[in-house]
Amino acid sequence: MNTELEQIVEGCKKKQPLAQKLLYEKFAPEMLGVCMRYTHSRDEAQDLLHDGFIKVFESIGSLKKSSSVRSWMYKVMVNESLSYLTKLGPVNYMDFDTVDEEDEEIMAQTDYSPWEGKVFSMEQIVNAIQMLPDFYRMVFNLHEVEEMDYPEIAKQTGKSVSTVRSGYSRACKMLRNILLNYYKL
Repeated sequence: MNTELEQIVEGCKKKQPLAQKLLYEKFAPEMLGVCMRYTHSRDEAQDLLHDGFIKVFESIGSLKKSSSVRSWMYKVMVNESLSYLTKLGPVNYMDFDTVDEEDEEIMAQTDYSPWEGKVFSMEQIVNAIQMLPDFYRMVFNLHEVEEMDYPEIAKQTGKSVSTVRSGYSRACKMLRNILLNYYKL
């Protein structure tokens, strides 16, 4: 890590407003992207971003290595997003005790891609993810972006592994349909 970032982090640990401003300016665009993957709108994501940065500034003193500030803030933003979704009340999902045959078939295809070889812009993909119901959006992000496996997601969400697997499969199908139908490609 460069010395400039180390100085910014040290300044944040000392509660220096200029250092906090610099850290925010440096990482806000990237962290906003993290928050947007879990929300329905940019406004919600910006609220989460600001709440997340408040937590960052309050607890940055516990950060052991300045070099891990980016990944640490990333985790803060993901946790802030998941907490937000939990506070909204029960997430919308379809509770399935078993995975249906169509889902099983899709999950068995190791080369399955919800994008079917089409090229979409990042904005189109983020917009499509934001259109997913809360539970499906959360499961998709935790599996695809955070690279959590199904048992980890089940533990994080309090749902069964089969519900998570089915939710992920359905999220992929919904994304495919949104992207192919909404963008008419």
